[in-house]
Amino acid sequence: MHILILGGTQFVGKHITEKAIANGHEVTLFNRGKTKSEKIPNVTYLNGDRDGNLDALKNKKFDVVIDVCGYTPRVVRQSAELLNENCDHYIFISTISVYDYKNGEKIDIDSPLVQLEDETVEEITAETYGGLKVLCEDVILDVYPENSTIIRPGYIVGPDDHTDRFGYWIKRISESDKVLIPENHDQPWQYIDTRDLAEFTILLAERKQSGIYNAVGPGEKVTVGSTFELMKTIFNSDTQFVEASEKFIEENDISVREFPMTTSPKDTAHYNFMEIDIRPSVLAGLKHRPIEETIKDSFVYIKSLPSDYEYTAGMKKEREEELIKKIITE
Repeated sequence: MHILILGGTQFVGKHITEKAIANGHEVTLFNRGKTKSEKIPNVTYLNGDRDGNLDALKNKKFDVVIDVCGYTPRVVRQSAELLNENCDHYIFISTISVYDYKNGEKIDIDSPLVQLEDETVEEITAETYGGLKVLCEDVILDVYPENSTIIRPGYIVGPDDHTDRFGYWIKRISESDKVLIPENHDQPWQYIDTRDLAEFTILLAERKQSGIYNAVGPGEKVTVGSTFELMKTIFNSDTQFVEASEKFIEENDISVREFPMTTSPKDTAHYNFMEIDIRPSVLAGLKHRPIEETIKDSFVYIKSLPSDYEYTAGMKKEREEELIKKIITE
């Protein structure tokens, strides 16, 4: 099978590409060629721009296209319409952020979706990201009404994770004697290993299986706290967890970005994002590796980073130490 991957050079796209090759498929990547990453062997590279320069894709036939980097409906429509005549099936990697979680109800694939007040907006922000992805999904379902697959992952973690969100906690817990964590660490946690997402994506591609699927994990229910404790066990760490109360978080302006992948104590409705129903996806073939494997392999990746690497998520070490000292001395 000949698979076209839009993007495909880093993290999610890279692992989807590697899984497709491992399963014996012919793979073509289309991207701007600007990402600094090693070339993946046995792959055909086509350069262009999704926004206005798709010439390299014209008159080329593919069995399946996997779109891992579609964020605005106008741009997604360009590729979907161009490929419609020469590609049998379209897989779009979306996000659980399409769901409107604020009604307080549990989330499944039939749950209400976010709606943008201004559907012409193209600036991608925390407020517009989910709504734009909804509109992108609408485009795919319009152009490929019978032959499309929508995959909605949550937090994606594992090797090559350049978002640094999960990696921040692994680094802190593996190296520090004290780690600042939110007091509400009993909140549920869902995330998916990028390799599990890749395997599920290629499985659906091989079947050309249409439908909408939530893609989160792990296979069992976990909390933020239980995952932190597991990290301590894996690293044989004596780390002491110092809890920041809701009041302390507010008084010291600790942002969600500084406590990555966690939720404000006030935003309990957001917990619904961490308890999404995945039973239909499991029946369709979604499998989860052990959490321990994800943590250990993520740690190996973290250790491979340059010594001067600056994390894009999490709290600066100096600020964390200052806040911990403040809690302990109060």
